[in-house]
Amino acid sequence: MTQPSPTRSPLNIVIACGGTGGHLFPGIAVAQELKKRGHKVTLLISQKKVDAQASKNYGDLDFRVIEAIAMPKIPSLGLLGFGLRLYKAIRFSRSLLDEVNADAVIGMGGFTSFPPVYAAHRKGIRTYVHDSNALPGKANRMTAKCCTNVLLGIEEARHYFNAAKCIVTGTPVRQEMAVRKNRREARAELNLPQDRRVVLVMGGSQGGQEPQLPGH
Repeated sequence: MTQPSPTRSPLNIVIACGGTGGHLFPGIAVAQELKKRGHKVTLLISQKKVDAQASKNYGDLDFRVIEAIAMPKIPSLGLLGFGLRLYKAIRFSRSLLDEVNADAVIGMGGFTSFPPVYAAHRKGIRTYVHDSNALPGKANRMTAKCCTNVLLGIEEARHYFNAAKCIVTGTPVRQEMAVRKNRREARAELNLPQDRRVVLVMGGSQGGQEPQLPGH
């Protein structure tokens, strides 16, 4: 998304990012950047405890709750209930898109993303899904079929999708993660020993790269 010009109205963007921290926090990072650029953002999160706790720390963002729906195994008796819940989630998503007059929908992964992305696709709204993993899950592979573009954390995931739709963006990082702390204070806050080597690994599950340590 680009910086809105003085003659262009801000975009209304919906970000579906609930279910796990791996979906939620990158979604918050995208929302922070879009707000900084002048766009209006609505975040869809699940009813799970992790989402409720994390969202309390970002009072400047607009959060809405949508039911997280995981697909049961096939064949399974749970498919009937799954279909009903999915229909309700898509109907809820359509109403929300109308309410906020959405210009684009971004799914950050998982089955929480599918209903709003599918609803937007059916309405002719631009749609995107982001995947940080080297091996995408079945939810994202299904959601990607409804998307204008697929945004990837790493290049290795490209061949699981329509390669022509893929854009490698990396994994979004929240603004507070860019603030550097004093080394000793950071170790004390995390209860880490001051005299031991510490390795930080970031990226989606199965999306990390092995660090090259001195002497190895």
